[in-house]
Amino acid sequence: MTTQDSLSKEATITQLFKDVERLVNQEEYTKALRSIDKILQANPEDKDALHCKIVSYIRLGKYQNALDILHKNFSDSDKLKSEEAYCLYRLNKFDELLNLLRKNKSGNNNELNLRHLEAQMAYKTEDYTTAIEVYYVLLQGTDKNDDVYNDILTNFNAAKAALLFSDGHLDDKYAMTDSLNTYELAYNTACTYIGQKDYKRAEKLLNTAKNMCKKSLLSEDYPDDKIEIELGTINTQLGYVYQLQGKISEAIEIYQNILKAKGMDITVSAIASNNLVAVKKDSELFDSARKLRIASSKNLDTKLFRGQKRVIAMNEALLSLYMHKYAACQDSARKLLQIYPENDDLYLLIASTSYLQKKINKSISDLQEFAKLKPESLHINFALMQLQLITSNPNNALETFEKYLLTIKDDKERYKPGYVGLLVWLYEQSGMHDKAIKTLEDAGTFWKNNSSSSESTLILKQTAAFKIKTGHYQEAAQYYEQLVKVDPLDTQAIAGLVSAYSHYDIEKAEQYEASLPEVNSSEGTVPMDIDVDSIERIVPGVKKSYYKKTDAKSDRPSQKTHKKKKKRKPLLPKSYDPSLPPDPERWIPKRERSTFKAKGKRKQQLMKSGSQGTAVAGGGIGGTGSANIGKSVVSENQAAANTAQSTQSQPPPKPKSGDNKNKKKKKKGNKW
Repeated sequence: MTTQDSLSKEATITQLFKDVERLVNQEEYTKALRSIDKILQANPEDKDALHCKIVSYIRLGKYQNALDILHKNFSDSDKLKSEEAYCLYRLNKFDELLNLLRKNKSGNNNELNLRHLEAQMAYKTEDYTTAIEVYYVLLQGTDKNDDVYNDILTNFNAAKAALLFSDGHLDDKYAMTDSLNTYELAYNTACTYIGQKDYKRAEKLLNTAKNMCKKSLLSEDYPDDKIEIELGTINTQLGYVYQLQGKISEAIEIYQNILKAKGMDITVSAIASNNLVAVKKDSELFDSARKLRIASSKNLDTKLFRGQKRVIAMNEALLSLYMHKYAACQDSARKLLQIYPENDDLYLLIASTSYLQKKINKSISDLQEFAKLKPESLHINFALMQLQLITSNPNNALETFEKYLLTIKDDKERYKPGYVGLLVWLYEQSGMHDKAIKTLEDAGTFWKNNSSSSESTLILKQTAAFKIKTGHYQEAAQYYEQLVKVDPLDTQAIAGLVSAYSHYDIEKAEQYEASLPEVNSSEGTVPMDIDVDSIERIVPGVKKSYYKKTDAKSDRPSQKTHKKKKKRKPLLPKSYDPSLPPDPERWIPKRERSTFKAKGKRKQQLMKSGSQGTAVAGGGIGGTGSANIGKSVVSENQAAANTAQSTQSQPPPKPKSGDNKNKKKKKKGNKW
């Protein structure tokens, strides 16, 4: 090759690289690949061209193609580990990515990208605690004026929100601040407040993020349809916040608008479809089934988180339950248990299929088996207790609850006021009052020794109320006196003390009663026109229909008075005249009455053959002597006499010679 040819070749390659740079800046990556292939035809080992090709493939989302070039043309010593790690991350090859990150930890500038990918991988695998820790270290080592700082902060907030969504505990070191530098930061901060169940604040921040995003996109001359697509994620989360606050109509409107928008991201559409199904519950079931098919598409396997896929799969099983497809629901739940064994709600779903088929004993036996598999499960044990109480078996419910309490190792958890109150109630239902009192005393001693004022106060109130209920008024008064000493303004404790003293020391009861605040409608919300007698008659848990009403003048129960039934006046015709006798033929149809006069064709028909059902003169068909009902009959008795007389005295009539004239004669010849 001559010198001139080599110069021409170098000029061509230089020009091709310029074309590649221009096309990449214009985001025309497919056209850029054509120019890169021309360069590689001239020099297949050109590292710069191969690097450009890898970047173009990554921008086009063809991560496997980029990874193949990396493994084929670049050795381990080459510095393209960031691109390789990113391809592994997008292909969900997390084991290979983890090995790569461990091998390439160093102090160079490339570590920032790898550490960022490490945090993203932890977030993708739902290891949110690790993700938060890595992002926190990255934030400490990044300048706040750097553009990368906002990206790291955005992901940091997203990891904290995800941790709170999964019922995790957020360390105080990573406390939230309302960062409103970008709409992404505002959005992720709002998601954190959703995890903390602060929905009002989350709604406010989501609306702020929505306005910031719209303003930013309008400044870049985005069309309205593109803006609507970009706002899809924020709107879906806003609809979710409305749904949690009970604003169902607003949430449904948002979800429906998202599903109507063309070009919406399939992940956003899937989440909106699932949330819309959850809002509608057991209404429009066939439409819900269609929407869940969209949400559970296989194309979403790599885009949805494990928790999101679990919720969608659970909703599919629930939909089968609502549609009375019990076998399908049970099969789906058992398959999901193999994928999500930690989800206790699936066990309840299996038990629900038997319960809804009125097989409550089968449901109880299933839950007992599940409780043996997971004795520490709150959901399973409480569902089992509920069914046992429904079937009037408080002793079995008590046994179930005691077994569950044995699995709790932390005494603070075991002696929670809610658990203590439930255990006392079950002891009371089972007739074990001594154990109920001992449980309250043990709980009170524990919280007193652990210097927890709020829990100790609740336990003391429960103990005092139980003492009053069981008739131990003096002991109840002692507990209430302790509460009043701690807080002299506790009106509930003072009222309890008055109630206890009223049974054995009226003077002290009146003394403490004077310290209770007066019922004043101007200061409080209690109206003065209260019927005290009616309040005293109210018994909790008893239906109103069981109460005996009292007379207003006396306190005696009012007796029910049976109202006399009114006699209904007889219905008479308009032309009724009481002075005239009633028509004896009034029950006979008009056409059969003696006064009936036919008109038109009906008259001619009756003249020939008589009305339907009447016998003609001459003894009827075949001369059998049937009764003749004629128009000249005066009365029924007279007609019967005449008929009987004619039948006895007169011989049967002879047929006239001319009677057979009308008979048809047989024709001779062709029978047709």
